[in-house]
Amino acid sequence: MRISEVEIHEFDYEVEDVGTVGGNWVYDPDSTLEPPGFVLTVRTADGTEGHYRGFAFTPPMIAQIEMVAEEHLLGRDPLERKGIWKDLWRALRHTDHLGVGPIDVALWDLAGNHYGESVSKLLGGYRDSLPAYASTMFVDDAGGLDTPTAFADYAETCLERGYDGFKFHGHPESNPDFDVAICEALAERVGDEMDLMIDSSSLYETYADALDVGRAIDDLDFFWYEDPLYDGGVSATMVKKLVSALDTPVLGLEHVRTGPYGTTTHLVEEAADLVRTSAHLDGGITGLMKTANTVESFGLDVELLLGGPAHVHAMSAIRNTNYFEHGLLHPESRWILDQGYEGNPEALGDDGRMHVPDGPGLGVDVDWEFVEARQTGHTRFEN
Repeated sequence: MRISEVEIHEFDYEVEDVGTVGGNWVYDPDSTLEPPGFVLTVRTADGTEGHYRGFAFTPPMIAQIEMVAEEHLLGRDPLERKGIWKDLWRALRHTDHLGVGPIDVALWDLAGNHYGESVSKLLGGYRDSLPAYASTMFVDDAGGLDTPTAFADYAETCLERGYDGFKFHGHPESNPDFDVAICEALAERVGDEMDLMIDSSSLYETYADALDVGRAIDDLDFFWYEDPLYDGGVSATMVKKLVSALDTPVLGLEHVRTGPYGTTTHLVEEAADLVRTSAHLDGGITGLMKTANTVESFGLDVELLLGGPAHVHAMSAIRNTNYFEHGLLHPESRWILDQGYEGNPEALGDDGRMHVPDGPGLGVDVDWEFVEARQTGHTRFEN
């Protein structure tokens, strides 16, 4: 079996009542965003296919896929995923490897379709459902999640829906005092019933701000403190200093594109308590599992960045992970989530858990009617 075609369908999503502040997603009742997306298809001569639906960093991902499609994919055995991953990681070493994830996920989907088994089964998955936390959009100034009380009210709603945890993204214009006020409101309202997290998204401009927020949530028993440092956590020295100063676990490496290799450096330096990784950005399911195993060997946990079917399947086979991130959520608007798929594969079950699809491959179907209706580009590489 050989790869005979690599196909990219580009399209745009439609997200109502959402805008951006400094590139961060916020509620805006006067705006409708149409961010770019794509579906990557890897196909063999016998018609076996694998797909990846892209929803973030679409332009660089597509550019990198196009860079490697002919030389590193066409004519290859698609079941030799680790060999292909090895070659792609080297080929894209100068460009942050953003093209590796989509290709690798598509190859896992293809393998599942070939064998008639779910990706979870191929990975040795042993869980059919996962605990989930609600992950909100950023603080807005438009009458949505714009006050500590509004966040506390929404956390209560999410608790009633069955979420075990609640995470908010801080003020997009960097307002540490306001973020602390939200943390205090959440702890008072639902702190005894939900795990609470704050994602500062590398917005705090000084180490002093990051330290002040961390010390405040130390007293509030937060589950984790995510990416507070402005450099994105690249400096292991700086993160180590923050980790040693706080009791709350620091979750990092979301913005560091070095895969399992850079992760090892941070862990040796004790510059992380918890590690972010992603099938989308860190080398697909293969790269994600490499990182998860590396972190497990240090006795620590990994948390997967945002959702998607690939993360559901991967989490089913990872011991050292706590929550599926369900987002970005808001009481007045709905993010991309299931757009581009048939049905609602990323819908929370009645039990408040995310259930693992049991069909072949990723167990989800591309909504080709949606993709074609909003198509903006189409590229095919053929052998």
